[in-house]
Amino acid sequence: MTENADKRRRQFLKSAISASTLALVASTGLLAPKRVLAHWPSDAFTADTVEDALLTLLGQAQDIPEDKVSFKVGSPPSYAVNGASVPFEVISSLENIERIAILVDKNPNPLAMSIELTEGVKLPFKSMIKVAEDSKIIAVIRADGKLYQTSRDISVDIGGCA
Repeated sequence: MTENADKRRRQFLKSAISASTLALVASTGLLAPKRVLAHWPSDAFTADTVEDALLTLLGQAQDIPEDKVSFKVGSPPSYAVNGASVPFEVISSLENIERIAILVDKNPNPLAMSIELTEGVKLPFKSMIKVAEDSKIIAVIRADGKLYQTSRDISVDIGGCA
């Protein structure tokens, strides 16, 4: 057998094994994209204003007491060199947190992130978001069926949204 035919045969076998493994995983229910995409709040992610995104996704929120949450944005706090990757952290003493949403006031689409928490997820929650320009970053927490919000201002040297 030529070397080229040998490479094609190996590639075919790798592809066949990968496809059969994927089919096996999908048939067991471990890979269920319909379940993941069923809860995608597209109206909230395409909203033009913070208020529209909040109302579409969650509803009205009241300000959260400062002793119940620690919300940090930027590194150092309130500053980001590159808006394409701005770190944030949410720590809260609220019980039964169901959802955390992060909104950026001056982004083209204000809703930057929204996650539903399960019992297995423990705070602090840390991640990165994109920020277009100097803006207000809002954290909304749903706990025990009530909505709470807090915000921080951030200065950005280079915008992260195109």
